[in-house]
Amino acid sequence: MFINSILGDEFAKEYAINIYDAIDMCIPGILGYKSIVNGNVPIEIPNLRNPKERDKYRNDTFCTFPKIAGDQYVSHNRFIPDGLPDEVYERARRKWLS
Repeated sequence: MFINSILGDEFAKEYAINIYDAIDMCIPGILGYKSIVNGNVPIEIPNLRNPKERDKYRNDTFCTFPKIAGDQYVSHNRFIPDGLPDEVYERARRKWLS
């Protein structure tokens, strides 16, 4: 629907969600994980429609991708901070192939 709405499809425009609706759907999970990583501390869920609240998060790159996150990198697995060893993936690959 998103792509079609950009291309001018009126039906798609009626049913596509906007960026704020999309953020409302995903931000509780993202900030929930951030809470877990930080010892289950409460984290306020911002209203990103409000420019003052949005600006607080402008440079927040907390994520599981090291090249993007920089010093705000967190592991994608809170139980194994450095990730799984390569041999685990290789063992799973061998099992899958067999």
